[in-house]
Amino acid sequence: MERGKAFIIDMNRYRAVLFDFDGVIGRTMEDNFRAWEYAFSAFNLDISKEAYFLIEGFSARKVAEHFLGKRAEDSLVDDLVRLKEKYYLENCRFSFYDGVETFVASLKEKEYLLGLVSGAHSKRLKHSVEKDFLKMFDVVVTADRVGNCKPHPEPYLKASKALSCAPSECVAVENAPMGIEAAKRAGMYCVAICSTLDEAHLSGADRVVNNFMELCGIL
Repeated sequence: MERGKAFIIDMNRYRAVLFDFDGVIGRTMEDNFRAWEYAFSAFNLDISKEAYFLIEGFSARKVAEHFLGKRAEDSLVDDLVRLKEKYYLENCRFSFYDGVETFVASLKEKEYLLGLVSGAHSKRLKHSVEKDFLKMFDVVVTADRVGNCKPHPEPYLKASKALSCAPSECVAVENAPMGIEAAKRAGMYCVAICSTLDEAHLSGADRVVNNFMELCGIL
């Protein structure tokens, strides 16, 4: 695992850059946690922020099942997911991380293929982000469009196939262990950002940076 600003990635080796959404593109993880906290509290259940951040990349159903454990009956999972998504859509305060819009536009100008590979549902993504920004991405893979969510490699493999790229020609940008595992299992180079977790949790990545602005300096 490389660390720091000195090492610049040789982008001549890559054709595509694939971004996770929550915690990488969108400053959404706090709002997502509050929505889950609200949903679980309605059933007198508690979750911790770090425990949730560590499984970021799971689909909403997978998050509910993870925390419910043996209590994960379909009806309860459905109720939790529905309540969480409703609360999020009514209360989210979406914003980009600093530098995101400019950097994505610059990659587009350099003719890199771009993808979003997210554990979010497509409805939430479309609600959060303006269409003009999403149009910059050549492929968008969300949890409702795959059979297996992260840490399974399917979301990243589906994105690379849609772009007609070999996985080895893709750089994945992640912020959590599940996403890192998915990208590496897919055979991609992975850069992790310490936006929601410290680097001790991101050791599976090939490279770790402190923030999105630092990412701009190495790609």
